[in-house]
Amino acid sequence: MEFIRQIERLKLLNKLVKEQRTGSPEEFAERLGVSRAKLYLMIDELKDQGICIRFSKRINSFIFVNCGGISVSFSMQVLNTSEERNISAGKTSTFFHKSNILDGTIFSLVYDQSANHHAS
Repeated sequence: MEFIRQIERLKLLNKLVKEQRTGSPEEFAERLGVSRAKLYLMIDELKDQGICIRFSKRINSFIFVNCGGISVSFSMQVLNTSEERNISAGKTSTFFHKSNILDGTIFSLVYDQSANHHAS
């Protein structure tokens, strides 16, 4: 399932950045199974969510600047017809932000500000 693979990719991104062992942008993209351009789209989207990630030449890794990482969780619930109508007010919703990380899937990220990592 593509969605599960995308969740796993985001978890791997979090793990490698937290451990400061992503390698170069090209290496990091390869480890995630995406292009370098897609990697930067993902990073830009995380930045839009308030999660600051930058590349440190000194340690040859991306690092979290303002937090200790992100928490990635997934849950699924089957909705009956009335629950579905309540969520969308009886209409089809088309206003949700298209995600570069999860290819259009609606998601939210929570980040841990308790551990700030600073590297140059």
